[in-house]
Amino acid sequence: MPIRSAGDARRRGLLLAALGLAAAPALAAEGWGGSVGVVSDYVYRGLTQSDNRPALQGDLHYYSAGGWFAGGWVSSVKRSPLVSTSAELDAYLGHAWSGASPWSARLFAVHHAYPWDDPGHYDYTELSGSLAYADRAAVTVSFLPDASYDGPGHSVSGRAALSYDLALHQPLWRALSANAGAGYYDMRWLAHSGYVYWNAGLAYAWGPLQLDLSWIGTGHTARELFYGEAPANRLVGTVLWRFP
Repeated sequence: MPIRSAGDARRRGLLLAALGLAAAPALAAEGWGGSVGVVSDYVYRGLTQSDNRPALQGDLHYYSAGGWFAGGWVSSVKRSPLVSTSAELDAYLGHAWSGASPWSARLFAVHHAYPWDDPGHYDYTELSGSLAYADRAAVTVSFLPDASYDGPGHSVSGRAALSYDLALHQPLWRALSANAGAGYYDMRWLAHSGYVYWNAGLAYAWGPLQLDLSWIGTGHTARELFYGEAPANRLVGTVLWRFP
């Protein structure tokens, strides 16, 4: 879920969006805001969440003058070719700190719910902290106390996991920018392993409309840990419209 905001805060949020972090909460101007969009493949931490198919997504959030933010995010999902399309519902709450310096920080929590896919089995929570420098670089660390894993010959839920992400953003010309990032999902308590994922692409902002085209890849370990075509090594396009 791309981070929503205005001005420099919005651009800092896009650093995390460049990684395909579907549930990075919003940084917005004070008041209500949101977005609706479509993505050619909903990819999160290098894994497709929509069976390599397009997904519809939406967000509604509130950002207070004191730095608190809260909201909800929804996306269509298809966890495997054997199940029908359903939905992911995310609720998030956090606090952002920024001042005169180019540095900013955030702490936030996100709860991911899949009420129509084996209710309770896939649900999990993320507790995250991020540190960003201007609109150029951001580092995020996330702790998942109740993650699940379904892989070849192995299925487990309610175990801890960690993720580490670095995102980079470079303005190019007018509203055109380049985004790149890399991350590692630490699954030592889920599958005694972990895997890397990365992306690189271009984004263009035209008023409230955001266009993004990125190549998203995963390391070979992900292809050993997950079924079939779940690990992403493909080009992904996004069209997003923000409001107000």
